[in-house]
Amino acid sequence: MKLSLHLDDYETEKIFSYLRWIFLLLAVCMFYVPPFSTNLIYNKDLFPLLLAGGIFYMTITQIYLDKAKQNQKHLKTILKAGIVFDYVALIWLMALTGGVHSPLFPISYLLVMHATIYWRSLGALFSTLSVTIGYSIMALVTIDSSSFEELFSFSLNLLFLWILGVFGAMIMLRERSQYFQKKAYHYQLNQDYLSGLFNHRYFQDEIRNKISNLEPFYLLLGDIDDFKKINDEKGHLVGDQVIREVGKQFIILSDKYSGKAFRYGGEEFAFLLPVLTKDKVQTFLNELYSALSHLELNEEMYSITMSFGQAVNQNGTQAEELIKLADQRLYMAKRNGKNQVVLDTHEVFTANLNHTETKQSVV
Repeated sequence: MKLSLHLDDYETEKIFSYLRWIFLLLAVCMFYVPPFSTNLIYNKDLFPLLLAGGIFYMTITQIYLDKAKQNQKHLKTILKAGIVFDYVALIWLMALTGGVHSPLFPISYLLVMHATIYWRSLGALFSTLSVTIGYSIMALVTIDSSSFEELFSFSLNLLFLWILGVFGAMIMLRERSQYFQKKAYHYQLNQDYLSGLFNHRYFQDEIRNKISNLEPFYLLLGDIDDFKKINDEKGHLVGDQVIREVGKQFIILSDKYSGKAFRYGGEEFAFLLPVLTKDKVQTFLNELYSALSHLELNEEMYSITMSFGQAVNQNGTQAEELIKLADQRLYMAKRNGKNQVVLDTHEVFTANLNHTETKQSVV
């Protein structure tokens, strides 16, 4: 993975997830492992409950976080729940480790940063205010009101907390703004507006990068059969909808098989996929043609067909030659009756709603 300080929400949450495990291990050492446990006298009565709850929550979160890499549907819920858990766990731990005198107070700075990342200014304000309230309640119990030193230390901690909350929010918001600007620029540069797929420019960059890295992969090049007829009979708005819906299905399918989908141009599309077994290729094509036969346009189901040609990069073939091979096989598929895939082995995958068939072809 390329090292970058510009992290998306998923990568950022992974870091905070690792930090939770580190702090959990630190807390266990403080309560149970000598010399910490013998020299630091803390209230151990309620710690096992917090420990069990923390391990349970963090394990579930880690599982969902791993799944979120492929499907980020639940990522926002994980992010919000994580901040709430962090606050509860921090206040609980501080209460058990000396209250206002707890050495764990600096963790509150991370909590403010965490909330600021996802909830921006409101996150900075409410997280700082929440820590202030919890910290002040602990002060009522643990501080000697006649001790100037303790009152001064308490006030100084809160001052630095609010300074971090304000200036940290400003810095974090600027960083996130730059990140989203960069992301928007990357989208405009590399993605097709209508289909949502990667565009032709990015396709050329990606295929050349894979070849230069000696990475084996499959190229599928195809186009929609009789697309001109769709435009002529249904209108260009329907044609645009077809492109848009095809793009949605191709994004889902390419993500599932760890590949990338592209709008090559017009009604032409391309897939770059890792090398798959023969059975996996059959499964991929079955799912591809099944999706094409169930496109939803204007709340109605619509079926289209596509033809594809396949080429395989295994020995550092030049990009132009690889594209030419796939294009030639796409032409074969068109000439042989459309709605099929000519594979690199010259076998023909024929799509059918009820069954699929692969037969030998030397055309």
